[in-house]
Amino acid sequence: TTTMLTIYLASMGRGTTAAFIATLPVLTVFTFILIYAEGGKGVVLDYARGLIVFTPPWLCYLATVILGIERLGIFKSLGLGVMVYVVLSRIMQELILGSKP
Repeated sequence: TTTMLTIYLASMGRGTTAAFIATLPVLTVFTFILIYAEGGKGVVLDYARGLIVFTPPWLCYLATVILGIERLGIFKSLGLGVMVYVVLSRIMQELILGSKP
């Protein structure tokens, strides 16, 4: 699976290759196909726009983990990163989508 390959490559010191494998849009491709089959192109477009809305918070999550791991350790930096992601995602959702879920 993708996760196992990612873990293997990362543990072998090939972090960039592992990151590439982990971010391949395989899951997104399957999700697009399934959403399209159930709801059509309009729903796929809404989903894709949602992914764009949540990309900046995801990048902030990554930055929080990268900057926090040395000072806070893995678990605290991950927890803080997730909190940053959730808060920024809510803010982005309100700013871009308004009250629409």
